[in-house]
Amino acid sequence: MAGKKKTSGIRRMAGNVIIVCLAGIVVVSGWKVFKILRDYKQTNDIYKRIAELAQPEGWTGDIDFDALKEVNPDIEAWLYYESTNINYPVVKGKDNDYYLTVGFDNTWALGGSLFIDCVTKAPFEQFNTIIYGHHMKDGSMFGSIKNLKDPEYAKEHPQFELIRPDGKYHLLICAFLNQPSDSSVYTTNFDEEDIQGKQAYIDNVIETADYVTDEKMSVDDTLVVLSTCAYEFQNARYVVVCRMTPWK
Repeated sequence: MAGKKKTSGIRRMAGNVIIVCLAGIVVVSGWKVFKILRDYKQTNDIYKRIAELAQPEGWTGDIDFDALKEVNPDIEAWLYYESTNINYPVVKGKDNDYYLTVGFDNTWALGGSLFIDCVTKAPFEQFNTIIYGHHMKDGSMFGSIKNLKDPEYAKEHPQFELIRPDGKYHLLICAFLNQPSDSSVYTTNFDEEDIQGKQAYIDNVIETADYVTDEKMSVDDTLVVLSTCAYEFQNARYVVVCRMTPWK
């Protein structure tokens, strides 16, 4: 009888320990979820304020670059993609690390910023310019780039809009790629007279692309390459290659 009571007590104790452990797991998991959601909201709040500053009447294609420069002199352009969350400033820092976790207002942000490869000599004026952005799970920053895995989506949404202090440009989608982080698609700063190198770059994009659109690329074009993390394989990247053309 005493043995049965002892066994029953041990079972109750074990059951209580399991309940406490499960409760702890729930609390820890809940805290992690709360923290992630809080961090996402913080990033989104930053860019909501910046968008209101840059375009108080909403998206029209007019951007107040003077106001943006007062917040962050690293501003280079504004990128917009209809029907997505992409409505952000684009910066260029001294390295490719700072803006991974820093928002446009120079405060910590889970989503960081959209930023140009720091080695770029003449952003949006040379043969190609690379813009990086995080693949956020809520679709913010470059999270919606994954939609372009579907060529039909590209047909329905064929262009980004790039606004610079010197003018307004369409970024016409030419190709979508799923590439490793060390892909040659990240080659930049071609010599102006390096026609062969530029053509080889275009040929490689076409050969390795998941698909190409009807928009043709030439060595005389100014290309913009948008890059974000992908999860198809280790160190995978989604890459969208566009060509710039002025608004008419």
